[in-house]
Amino acid sequence: SGIKQRYARTGISPDILKDQAIITADTGFSNDVNNEYLRREGVNAYIPDNQFRSRDKIFAQQKDKYGKRHRDTVKGVKAVIPAREFIFNRKKKTCRCPAGKEMWLKNEVIISDEKRKLFFEGKLTDCRHCELKHQCMRNPSSADTREGHGRQVSITYTNARTATDWMKRRVDS
Repeated sequence: SGIKQRYARTGISPDILKDQAIITADTGFSNDVNNEYLRREGVNAYIPDNQFRSRDKIFAQQKDKYGKRHRDTVKGVKAVIPAREFIFNRKKKTCRCPAGKEMWLKNEVIISDEKRKLFFEGKLTDCRHCELKHQCMRNPSSADTREGHGRQVSITYTNARTATDWMKRRVDS
């Protein structure tokens, strides 16, 4: 592994993993492949994913207090009601929009044994006459034609047994 080689090269330890050192890294190293390796090899590591602050109560008011980062560089993308405002039910595979309308399941992708992604779309007749469509859709006129589309959202979820879920529990603890 890169960890072993790097520490051996620096002369700190011939095998840092056998020494049971605690390994930390920033969010750029957080992915399924790295986390699976760490779990399989029993490495005592902590690598936060890029959503770890959103799960920490300490940071709950951060966006309200300071605003979202890099908003001054966003060009040409209309802000819409975010997917977190939609109500997802993973077991029933349903989604309800902020206006309370049931959306239809457009597609389900099985990413791995542990990971799924559900794609939902608002019904044209619901989106077409919705009072929230100008805040909800980037292109509200899309719902006005037969060939158009309603609002689209997706959710990715796991069965909580992936290596990334394992790492999230370690970091959050």
